[in-house]
Amino acid sequence: ISPRAAPPEATTAPHAFAGVSWHRIRIGSRTCRSLRGTEKPMHRYDMRRASRRMDDDAIYDVLARGRYCTLACIDADGLPYGVPLSYIYMKDDGEGRAGLGTIYFHTTNEAGRKLDAFATGRRACATIVEDVAARFQDGSFTTGFSSVMAFGCIRHIEAPVTARKALVGLCMKYLPAHKDGIGAALEADFAATAVWALDIEELSGKKN
Repeated sequence: ISPRAAPPEATTAPHAFAGVSWHRIRIGSRTCRSLRGTEKPMHRYDMRRASRRMDDDAIYDVLARGRYCTLACIDADGLPYGVPLSYIYMKDDGEGRAGLGTIYFHTTNEAGRKLDAFATGRRACATIVEDVAARFQDGSFTTGFSSVMAFGCIRHIEAPVTARKALVGLCMKYLPAHKDGIGAALEADFAATAVWALDIEELSGKKN
């Protein structure tokens, strides 16, 4: 399948991550910083259970409604680092980047492991899981789920307008009933907040 609003070079390919088959949407390529300054291609496998493949609409639906994501990256010391985050997904990032969209999240702007890890600008993967329900089915114990993995590179948002747009989006996603307080909260906290983006280059989706 093809990602919506993706440029002509977008491609699709089956992929397996940690022994699990995923449907992957891939768009172009962008250079990220790595530990040795080079990027190695990810190995791909054929889809083992094609019936669990998520289509475009299902993938974008999970991205939009997911309650949180777990962002996995390599920290400034070269160690694996994963952290759960609130996030907002935007198809249009407001900066002219067409494609699979962008995931935004925020941190304090004070030094810490999270900020230092994100500041490396390396590859990262955000995982969103929804619709989780354990069940006994046909004599087997199993778990229902809808999961999406978004691959890309992390960047710090420098433009105040884009940063504010992302923060407003976060507030509206999680606390829409308090939208009247967003302006005052931004004025009070904006200077102490850092906004980050994961520019999505590849998407994977699986359901059960």
